[in-house]
Amino acid sequence: MKMQSLSDDALPDCTTPLPAKAGTLVLLHGRLPHLSAPNRSAQSRYAYAVHYIDGTADYAAENWLQRPQDMPLQGF
Repeated sequence: MKMQSLSDDALPDCTTPLPAKAGTLVLLHGRLPHLSAPNRSAQSRYAYAVHYIDGTADYAAENWLQRPQDMPLQGF
C-alpha cells in the first residue's frame, strides 16, 4: 500500500455530543475527527490511546508509532 496524502482543508464543525457515563470505554476510528472539551472540574480525567493494528497490515516503517526491536507486535 502506498502512503496517501490527506487534504489540508479545514474539517467541518462537528458538534454532535457523545455522552458517556464514567468508566465507559469509547473507541473511535483513527480517521474520525474528534475532540474532548476542556476538563473544568476539580477532578482529573484520564484518557488512554489504544492503537490497534491488523495483523495482516503492511505496517509502514516510517509510521510515527513504532515498537522497539525487543518488543515486537504480538497477537491475542
